[in-house]
Formats: sequence, C-alpha cells, structure tokens
Amino acid sequence: MAKAALITMLVLCAHAAAQAPAQAPAQDPFEQLTLRVSQLRPNGQCIVDRGKRDLLQVDDRVVLSPRGGPTLPGRVTQVEGRTALVQLLDPKAKVVAGTRGYALVPKSRLKPVAKPQPTSPNEPAEPPPAAKPGQTAEDEWRPGMPLLGRHRAPRPNERASQMRGRLFGSGNLVRTLDSFSHSYVRGGADVDINNVDGDGGRLRFHGEMIRSEEFNSGTGNDVRIYEISYEQGGTRFNPMRWQAGRFLQRDMPEFGLLDGIEVGYRQENGSRFGASFGYLPELDDDMDTLADLQIAVWYIWNQDLAERVTYGIGYQKSWHRFDGDRDLFVLKARYLPNDGWDVSSSLWVDIYDNDDVLKDETFEFTRANLFASRRSRGEGGMEFFYDHEEYPELLRTDNPQTLLPQTLIGAHVDRVSAHMWMESEARNRVFTRLTGWVDEEVEGGAAEFGFEVVDWFSSGSRSTLALFHTDAPTSNVSGIRVQHGGSHSYGRLDVLYELGFAHFDDNPSATAELLQHRLGALVTTDFGSGWDATFSADATLWDEEFSFGLGIYLQRLF
Repeated sequence: MAKAALITMLVLCAHAAAQAPAQAPAQDPFEQLTLRVSQLRPNGQCIVDRGKRDLLQVDDRVVLSPRGGPTLPGRVTQVEGRTALVQLLDPKAKVVAGTRGYALVPKSRLKPVAKPQPTSPNEPAEPPPAAKPGQTAEDEWRPGMPLLGRHRAPRPNERASQMRGRLFGSGNLVRTLDSFSHSYVRGGADVDINNVDGDGGRLRFHGEMIRSEEFNSGTGNDVRIYEISYEQGGTRFNPMRWQAGRFLQRDMPEFGLLDGIEVGYRQENGSRFGASFGYLPELDDDMDTLADLQIAVWYIWNQDLAERVTYGIGYQKSWHRFDGDRDLFVLKARYLPNDGWDVSSSLWVDIYDNDDVLKDETFEFTRANLFASRRSRGEGGMEFFYDHEEYPELLRTDNPQTLLPQTLIGAHVDRVSAHMWMESEARNRVFTRLTGWVDEEVEGGAAEFGFEVVDWFSSGSRSTLALFHTDAPTSNVSGIRVQHGGSHSYGRLDVLYELGFAHFDDNPSATAELLQHRLGALVTTDFGSGWDATFSADATLWDEEFSFGLGIYLQRLF
C-alpha cells in the first residue's frame, strides 16, 4: 500500500505544482481562537475541540502551548462540525489531552453578515432579490419567511469538481545540552478533490516522506500515509454514505485509523448509523497494517439538524493475527445549547473473557472524560476538563512502551484542568489555569495566573503577562512568562520570554537550584502565489548550559 500511495502522492504533487493562483490573497489580520486538545493521534496529530461551527477551516495555523515545553506550531488538516484534526510541524512532538493553544483565524471570516434593516419604524425593509436562475418556486421568499430565506442548494451534477490542498516541507533541529539529539526533514502533500466527476464523491490524500536522525537510534527513512480514501454520500441528496481506503473513522473517531471500508446512513434529522470493516494500522513510524482486523458498528442520535443534543454508542471487535483481542464499547454525549455552553463526555468500556490473563473476566472502564465550557463575548467564560484512563489488556502494542505487563492491572492516570477568565468589551482579559494529574506512582500539577491585552502595541496584537508554577515528580518550576503576537508587513510575529526558578530533587546541591531562561519566536509570512512559511526558534538557558530548537515549515496552497 505504501508504494501505491507514494506513486499517488507524486502524481498529485506534480499536478498541483503546475497550477498557480492568479493572484495572491492580501494579508489579513488574524484573531486568536482558543482551543484544547481533546484526543491524541499518532505521528504528531491530534484532535482539537474547534470545528466548522467555530469557523475553523483547513490550513488554518495552530499553535499549541504544552506545559513546560516549547510551543508547537501546526496546521488544520481536516475539519468536522465541532472538531478538527491538527498536524503538528514536528511529527515526534508529544502533547497530552487538555493541552491549550490557539488557531489564527482571519478577522474577515468572523464578521457577521448584516441583515437588511428598515429605514424607519414604519417603512418595511427592502425585499429580497428575485430568484436566481435555477431556483425553484418553492425556494423563493414568501411572507412570513426570514428575509435571508433559504435558497436551493445546487446538486452535485450542477457543480464543478474542485481540488484544493497543499504541498509542504519542513525541517527541525534540536540541540539538548552538549549534543544534537534530534533532527528531521519531511515533505509531502495533502490533497482534497471534491465532487469527483460531478457525482458528489470526495477523494482525499495525505502523506509524507520523513528522514529523521535520533541521537540514540540512528537514522531512519519513512513513508507515512495518513489518509488515502474515496468517500461518497451522507448528504441531503444521498443519505447513504460509504468510504474506502485509509481514513479516520468519521462518526466514531475513537476507533482510530482504518484500512478498509465504512458504510453509514444519514436520517432526516441528522442521526446516523453504520458499520466498518478492515485493518487497524499500527501506531508506529512505519504504520504497518494487516496485523489487527476489526469490525465496528455504531449509532449517533441527534435531537435535530442543529445537533444541540447528541448521543452515540459504538462497538468495536478486533483480532490480532486472527486471535481475539479487544471488545470495546464507546458511549458519548454532547449538549450544545444556544447560550454559550458546550458539554461533552465519553466512556470507554472494555469487555474481558477467559482468554485475558491479567484482567478479570468482567468489564473495565478504561477511559472516561468530561468537558464543559461556557463562553460569552464581553463577559468571560470557563472550561473544565477531566480524564481518567486505564490501560486494557491487548495483544497489539497500543499501550505505552514503558508500561510493564506486571503493572498493567493497577496502571492509570487521572487528569483535571480548569480555565477561567473575565473579558471586557475590548476583549482584554484576566485568566487563571489550574491543572493536576496523578497516576499509580506519582502526581503533579500546575497553576497560572495572568492577563491579556489586545491592540496594545498595534492593531490586532495580543500581549500576555502571567505568573506560573509547575510541580513535577522530581522537579518544580516557578516563574513569570511574557508573550506578544501581532501582524506586521512581513506577516505575523509571536514571541515569548519566560524566567523560571527550577528545583531538581535528585541533583547535587550545586545544581539543585537553577535559574532558567526560555526564549521562543514564531514568524509566519506569505510569499504570494500560494506560498507561505513558518519559522520557529526555541531556546532554554540554564546557568552554564543551554538547549535550542530550530524549525521551518514551507507550504504552497492550491
């Protein structure tokens, strides 16, 4: 499959490179859209809690800020209604669920569409325009309907095929203390062809080639195919949906990547049910397949098309080299009213039988999480996240490599975080963030308090000052952080300075207390003709030692 996908990637890359846009888009000021990592994926991918509902789009820039580490830039590669898939520039970057960050969304995209207003209390508003060619009588505006009435959506055979995507390349170099510990060079393509041959089908490809060098493991060359699939249906015109190839299972992404086929049916109220069959790629550098076979079924119930209330249940059965491996139930729910609240939760239940040695012949709640947030423009908001994770007994290698079989029974991790802020009409805010975690052996946590000011140095800029404390099993750090970001003639610049006092429990007395400086910068610029680049630099300096990382990300949109 890798060879065929590589050929496909090369063909699509050559075709895309031959197409150039007529004119580069003008530089657009950005708004920071806060987000949170909700689920993890292999090879530097993660799912965030923002989507089409929040006006997020493919290729939007994303910056994650993991606790105690450098900022991690990335790009949105896939957008659903309320979630999005993010590909980090560094495929080996490690983040945890709950990691905070933001997306850069053009302000022009956030502007609401003005509705026609009467010129006087007694004068009616201007009537809507006459129906356009192709609009049927039933689609025309009638008394009692909103002024911005519905128009007939064009059928697939009335629309032209569209291809969009990007070609990208990146490199990264990391120096830790006295040696260069990690470096990589990668290049690839992300292509989406919509309405193939006028039949409403969708062809997707996302793959890359990576050459990496690790200090302890030498040099490696990998071809990774994250998606190569064809999808059709699942719309108001064709409620039956199917997708084949390699892809992230849509309605139940908890079941992971699939090499196979997925079939579903969309009911009139938006509820969906379906099944999938195929192999689960291994979550390693090579993403090998044909070792873990799975079959899954699910049902997603929606209260209405707005999906204000959603419930889902799914079952996945897998075999490792034809030996029964996992019986997994996933239950999830989401409540999304119109008053700013967003509440979601999920529960994973693993069923064991007499073939399982370490676990009892019963069931186990291997994962449970709850997320609740409320946002109000000009007032503030809050976010709360809780996640409990245990590790199922598996024949495949999904569990952490550091987890020994004899500790599998009691191994767990609990994470909790809370983020609260107060916001003025000018969008200045005061905030606090609290996080904590505990596993079977150790515990830790972090706290942060600060304020953000917008439009201080320039229009569209954002400046942050924060005090923080991080408590880890063998060390703790307290300090102050200053951040600033804004648009300039050459693009956008985000900078960071952090001063911390670090204490290491196991170090000799001479190095137990260290003064830590951390510097970071992220520059994004648009070269025109669809080309843009992101340059990143991050350095940490102690009393006599330092480490740094340099990165570049270059892409061409088409």
